[in-house]
Order: sequence, then C-alpha cells, then structure tokens
Amino acid sequence: MDPLVVGNWKMNLDLTESCVLSGQISKAVESIRGIDVALCPPAVFLHPIFEYLKARPSNLYLGLQNSMWLDEGAYTGEISYKMAKTVAKFVLVGHSERRKYFLESDEQINEKIKYLLDRGAWPILCVGEKERFHLEEYYEHEVKRMGEDGGILKQIELALKNVDKSKLKDLTIAYEPVWAIGTGNAATGAYAAAICYIIRNYLKGILSDEIVEDIRILYGGSVDEKNVREFMMQPSIDGLLVGGASVQSKEFIKIVQITSEVKNGG
Repeated sequence: MDPLVVGNWKMNLDLTESCVLSGQISKAVESIRGIDVALCPPAVFLHPIFEYLKARPSNLYLGLQNSMWLDEGAYTGEISYKMAKTVAKFVLVGHSERRKYFLESDEQINEKIKYLLDRGAWPILCVGEKERFHLEEYYEHEVKRMGEDGGILKQIELALKNVDKSKLKDLTIAYEPVWAIGTGNAATGAYAAAICYIIRNYLKGILSDEIVEDIRILYGGSVDEKNVREFMMQPSIDGLLVGGASVQSKEFIKIVQITSEVKNGG
C-alpha cells in the first residue's frame, strides 16, 4: 500500500491559480514514484482542473472537500458525489471545520460514509480531539476517554455504524488534532504515531485483518516541509492531510517528495 498525501485547498485560490497549481503538482508527481497524491480544490474548480490536466499521472487523483449524502434534491448550496464522480475519487468527510462551522453531526457523517462507499467513492474520514491527550502520564485513561462521547474512537464508531464492512477497504482515516489545525503547532511525530497506532488497533477489534491492512491512516494539522519527515518516519502513519501548505506548490511538492523518500527507503 503506497503512502497517500492529500492537499485540502479549502476556500482558496481562483480558477487560474487553481489550474496553475494543479499543473505544477501534476508535472512534479510524474517523477515521484511509490506514492498516491490527491488534490481537493473547491468543488467549482474540479471539472476545469480535470480538463486542464488531461494526461495527469495515474497516481494523481482529484477529490471533493465535502458531499451531501444523497444524489439530488432540494438542498441549496450542496453538491453530491454523483455530480463529481466522473472527475473525483476521494471525498473528505467530517473535517473539523465542517463539524465546527456547519455543525455536522456524527449521524450526518455516518450517512455520508455509507452513501459514498455505496457509490464507489474513496472517503477520507477526519477525526480529532480539541485538546491534547496526556498519553505519557495517563495512557490507559486517555485511551478510554477516546471511546467516550466526542472522543476520536467514538467518532469512528459512529461514522462506521451499519456500514457494509466489506466496502471499508476503500476508506481512509485522517487523524487531525483540532488544536493543531492552522495553528502552526503541529503534534510531535511520536504523539501522532501513538494516536494512529491506537486507531489501527481499534479497527483491528471491529474489522478483519485484510480490510484493516487496506485502510490508510493519515496525519493532518500544521504539516509543512520542515516537519513532514518527523511524521513519515513513524510506521503507524501512512500519509498526510495537508492544509495551508497544499496551496504553495513548492512546499507541497517538497512534502510529497519527502514522503516518498522516507516511505520508500530513500
């Protein structure tokens, strides 16, 4: 399973800037092997970028930042995967900013996961805590707290409720501590690795080993070219969800290069 680096452009750039950025990344990814890269621009730019890239590398994908849990209906301002499935494969689900600003509930996130998996999409489920865990001093207590209301393991449990387990091989989980997003205060590699290990261990308790092996677990939260190596040195972290740095072509490409080097023994 190749590592995965996802660029979440959020609500940034215009059409020209988006096409230039995607073109620069596409050209660079052509020569970077053993890695998958996904770009999640604003939905309005997805089709133009798809047409602009044309012959992009086979390991470069496009994705949605969000999706409704229905194909169509009277939902002003929403977009469904059906509308974008010819150009997008990945879909972010439950990003902390969606939970915070748009009050997305665990129940809605669950509906989205079921909908996307049923339609052949590759959802990226985002989970994270608002305050740093104290694993060094209170490991067992903190792991228990992760399974309580609002905890990251509880978020996963509710997101996967009544989901067809055979389809979860197409799921990615992105661990993004809310306290680290956009703050410049990233988690340490050891801390992020411990959380990702706990997440995978939890998945092993509810899914078959074959499916768990196919699920990539990413870290996200103030990732940049200076700290990427620290995260990628951790065996329990399979890739990155990159925010602000993903709209800076040189920095994002550097992140992809370092990820490939570390994970492929370079």
